[in-house]
Amino acid sequence: MSSTPGIRLSVNATGPAPSDAQFRWSASYGHFLSWNAPDFRVTGLGNPYMNSGETIYWAFIEKPASTKEPVVVTVTAKDGKTGAVLGISTVILDWDGDYAVHVREIR
Repeated sequence: MSSTPGIRLSVNATGPAPSDAQFRWSASYGHFLSWNAPDFRVTGLGNPYMNSGETIYWAFIEKPASTKEPVVVTVTAKDGKTGAVLGISTVILDWDGDYAVHVREIR
């Protein structure tokens, strides 16, 4: 049994960012979850999902129709007041069998 509900994703940004920055998370497959203290209850967040930079998790329930295509998870940071894009980052996950993934690349 796993000790986490999915792959942990968190914002690791450098430089000044507005305090009202918003982060849009999207994935080509799967969905996002929250899992936080004090009760550590898993809550489905959907896909895509917007937050203020809190840690979330990526997971999936059913095996994909094909494992040939990687899963692409993207986070886009925007200024909450102007909507200007502050940065974009992507994680590419390759399938390892039908029910596991590993990180191929972080851009």
